[in-house]
Amino acid sequence: MRQSNKETFAQEANRRLFSVDFHDFLEKESALNDVELSREFHISVRDVRTLRRKLHQ
Repeated sequence: MRQSNKETFAQEANRRLFSVDFHDFLEKESALNDVELSREFHISVRDVRTLRRKLHQ
């Protein structure tokens, strides 16, 4: 099956939210606090809290 560039881009965008790889986030979430995670992934503390809420829904 062929995919257009738009479909490929949409799938890639779904894999990453806030430009964070969820596998890395999950591994580091248990060991680091919000501030450390925000520095590690170069996102705001608010974005870290949003990611945690989405993961635990």
